[in-house]
Amino acid sequence: MNPKKKSKELKRISRENLNGRYRLSMSVFLTVTLINLFSDLPFTYLLGNVYATKVQTVIYYIAEVLLSIVVGVLQMGLIRFHLNMARKKECRISDVFYCFTNHSNRYFGAYIIYYAISMIAKAPFLVARNFFKLSGDTMGIAIALYAASAVLSFIVLVLFPFYLYLVLSRDDLSVFACLTNAIKLIRGNILRVIYINVSFIGMLVLCVLSLGIGLLWVEPYYEQTFANLFLDVTGELPAVDCAV
Repeated sequence: MNPKKKSKELKRISRENLNGRYRLSMSVFLTVTLINLFSDLPFTYLLGNVYATKVQTVIYYIAEVLLSIVVGVLQMGLIRFHLNMARKKECRISDVFYCFTNHSNRYFGAYIIYYAISMIAKAPFLVARNFFKLSGDTMGIAIALYAASAVLSFIVLVLFPFYLYLVLSRDDLSVFACLTNAIKLIRGNILRVIYINVSFIGMLVLCVLSLGIGLLWVEPYYEQTFANLFLDVTGELPAVDCAV
């Protein structure tokens, strides 16, 4: 078995992959970001701050769920783009829309599963935000619910980071089989996932200071690093490196 590559090595490989293709990677990220922004604006403007009736509230939240799923499938296209780049294959902006035009039932189904798991983790937070206040007699309950949601969200983060990557890479597996295999893949790699995420915090702080402009450079770097981590975990990365 090939030894696992260190985070530093994965980042080096990612920088090499992005060399000469950073502009394309930025364009892909910008495409996803702008679609997300402009698709959400009408509902935020028209319904987000107006709760005159229960019907409006229901419509708003249904729209938010549907848009979250659509944008999530769009995000899967971004993951495919970076997997193709990591595998030294042709990658293009149209990869972003791949999951809408190829086996869309599979990809929408996979993301709905992932979204449902994420919402279960966020449920305590939503309950606390809507029914309890961070003051008075309910403050203790609110804090406990927020803490529970944070713990559950962290568990989802470290248990299922490879799920969507598997769905995109293993057409021979059902979306549920990908879920169980994703959990198997994470065994022995949890600390690597945490470390890589933590290692980008400094860059994200700089992105905030640059009013988000820095994300044009940092986000492709992060996505490519995580794609290479996935290939390393599955044993595919050494073969890709040797082929270059």
